[in-house]
Amino acid sequence: MVIIDTTIRPELDELVRLHRHLPPGDVTYRWGQAERDEDLISLSLSFVRPIAVRAALMFSIEQEGIIVDNALNSRAIYLQPGRPGDRLKHDPHRPKILIEVADDDFRERWEDIVVRRLAKVIRRRSRIPREGARWLAGQWLARSREITGFRLPT
Repeated sequence: MVIIDTTIRPELDELVRLHRHLPPGDVTYRWGQAERDEDLISLSLSFVRPIAVRAALMFSIEQEGIIVDNALNSRAIYLQPGRPGDRLKHDPHRPKILIEVADDDFRERWEDIVVRRLAKVIRRRSRIPREGARWLAGQWLARSREITGFRLPT
């Protein structure tokens, strides 16, 4: 789940509000990597119904890569309007929408992008050789998927 600051985008608040009272809307999406910054991943959203709205969410691989990985693996992401400092634990029942982001061609590129970027971060912080850093990045990704993929027994 991602809480987005809608302070200057009240139309996104309205989109979520209308979703509670109307049938599901239509949205197209596109994942991508920013050309100007190898650390940034974008999720472009174009809502058609219940109202026409466009938004681009930017994620830092170093800081928020786990969110991107979760969204790609679960093929969905929750969006909740909010303000700076809002947290899910403060209001878990606040309206949000579920957006399906089914597999696309970006999923194939993501594995290489995230491991390469995390390896650079590891090398910068610890001076570990390139191959060791790539191995650690792969281990981090595998472990984070174990944690985020945990399901309670039914």
